[in-house]
Amino acid sequence: MRVSVDGNEFDLPAAVNLAELMEALTPLIDPARVVTCIEVDGAPADPTNRAALASRRLSGRESIAVGSETPAEFAATRRSEIHGHLHRLADRLAAAADGLIAGDIAAANRLLASATRDLALVLELDHRVAVLEAGTPSCGAVVAAVDRVGARLAAAERDRRWGEVADLLSRELVPVLRAGAA
Repeated sequence: MRVSVDGNEFDLPAAVNLAELMEALTPLIDPARVVTCIEVDGAPADPTNRAALASRRLSGRESIAVGSETPAEFAATRRSEIHGHLHRLADRLAAAADGLIAGDIAAANRLLASATRDLALVLELDHRVAVLEAGTPSCGAVVAAVDRVGARLAAAERDRRWGEVADLLSRELVPVLRAGAA
């Protein structure tokens, strides 16, 4: 079986499943590092889901790549990804506002719902990375904007005041997301 750990290639005897293989690889992974990526023939596997790893049977012919990072590298990588997430969220919320103005209410609301769910995940990621770094979250301005407009946005949505929802998104939230993405 061909296995790569952080770019170093190894030939290993076949393992029954991916969890068994990861146990065999443990001595080859620096204990100061955390496994952050597993790919089997180019398809990602979740390194945190032991049950899924145990259920992934191996034939012995797979090509497996394992990547790891120190906690500081992990935090820096996630921190750098946050800006791209904010940019994409700003685009999605702007598109939702445009859809509301154009009268495509159902599609705009679906987009708005998925974007706000994803924004909550990005803000949680930012918070967790700050805890890992023992630092301050970088999305403080975004959190403040959400706190400032959240109740008004929810009330406007509840009352189906789509123009107001679009205005709050366009004038209050999207600019802050774009600034955070810069």
